[in-house]
Amino acid sequence: MFDPNGIEAERLIAQRRLDLARSQTERNLRGQFATPAALADDMLCYAREHFGTGAVRFLDPAIGTGSFYSALLRTWSGSNITRATGFELDPDYGRASRALWSGSRLRLRIEDFTAASAPRSEARRYNLIICNPPYVRHHHMTSANKQRLHRQARTASGSTLSGLAGLHAYFLMLTHPWMSSGALAGWLIPSEFREVNYGDAIRDYLLRRVTLLRVHCFEPSDLQFNDALVSSAIVWFRNRPPSVDHTVELTCDGPLSRPRACRQVSARELSEVRKWRSRATTAVNDPVLGEFFKIQRGLATGANRFFIMTAAEARERGIPAAYLRPILPGPKQLAADEILADERGYPRLPCRLVIVDCPLPLAQVRARHPAFWRYLQSGLGGVSAGYLCSRRSPWYSQESRQSTAFLCSYFARWRGERLHRFIFNHSRAIAANNYLMLYPRGELLQFIGGNLTRARAVWRELCNLKAESLRYAGRSYGGGMYKLEPKELASVPAAPIGALLRTGSSGLD
Repeated sequence: MFDPNGIEAERLIAQRRLDLARSQTERNLRGQFATPAALADDMLCYAREHFGTGAVRFLDPAIGTGSFYSALLRTWSGSNITRATGFELDPDYGRASRALWSGSRLRLRIEDFTAASAPRSEARRYNLIICNPPYVRHHHMTSANKQRLHRQARTASGSTLSGLAGLHAYFLMLTHPWMSSGALAGWLIPSEFREVNYGDAIRDYLLRRVTLLRVHCFEPSDLQFNDALVSSAIVWFRNRPPSVDHTVELTCDGPLSRPRACRQVSARELSEVRKWRSRATTAVNDPVLGEFFKIQRGLATGANRFFIMTAAEARERGIPAAYLRPILPGPKQLAADEILADERGYPRLPCRLVIVDCPLPLAQVRARHPAFWRYLQSGLGGVSAGYLCSRRSPWYSQESRQSTAFLCSYFARWRGERLHRFIFNHSRAIAANNYLMLYPRGELLQFIGGNLTRARAVWRELCNLKAESLRYAGRSYGGGMYKLEPKELASVPAAPIGALLRTGSSGLD
């Protein structure tokens, strides 16, 4: 007698054996990250609750060893499953899956789903689609393959994906003609689709072509895959046009069955925002940081190891002080959040760094500063041919960037209370692109007016910004990593700074 529980134990052993037979690099290139059994069970339980009545016609376009199919058999009565199909491109995984499920209804097709033809008749389409598509980033896909997938996805779904979309996005779009009317679909995909540019087409598809039911986002530190640093989301929808007053359930943190936060949002509201967040963090009338600061990334040199060095190394290489500027080390190397300055304006730090920035043509450098010229010669053909350097004239000059008293770390890890660090910089040091540089403007610039006490008050308010506001403004990655782009930091609520301006200098000077 066919025993799904017994087969599941065999499947886990087979999955482990197959994964160990592949190097981590090879599996990354192929996007082979198996769905954990507990997560598969959670998803199929949700599907069972929302599927409704009738026989199941199941499809998994990237079945692997059959994690979702195994959960399906344990969740549904076998008599209710009239048809089940799985695709697997990798023949090793495909043969293992075929051997495991040979006694079941599963039809295993060892072939590329993206090259298969969808059923023409409604009766042959599927009403339950559950998939963890291969997570292959766009730069690991050939140009010819991307062009093919781009055309097919547009034909299948009416959506035009960006060239930056990964393979998982194409799987989502290409599955559309395989679904019957009213089919329920659950997709385990990277949560970045909510906020990155390539996700525009996905978000539009979910809001206009189908009825989006729920988006559940896992905490970035809660990795669903032991072997992939990717923050995950589960997307549920039905294959039917949305109603005018349709609402979407946004949940986050914790398992799918027990989320820690839940919010109902109208589809219209989602269509009007650039990012999809699980929580509202900004009051309608709150000022934001962009009203008080011009925010820019720090300097992108194109070759930090060549251009950034200690002051002692610069002297040894014969680089004149006139072509050096002080620069801060990365946030990880800063023990304190306040950087004091010496009489020359250099940061008072154990390791004093400088950056090469010279406007002279190479011939003049050779004539005036032979030692410096010899150092620049060591970068010719390598550093000078890099993308950024080759677009500068001369290639060893830097983009224009002034120092500022206020900086924010570009990357951060969630620590429960604190996220991005705000640095109070008394020196004339600039920063590399691992910082965001905040330049006061307008009313705030007038308020500070060169007054140290007022500047310090502004810095303290920056440090007191809610970590949750910073967290949901930026982008999240696996392992609890967060990133803030200038426009994202500019969108962070900044009511305390507005209040500081309203109270003026009272109690500060």
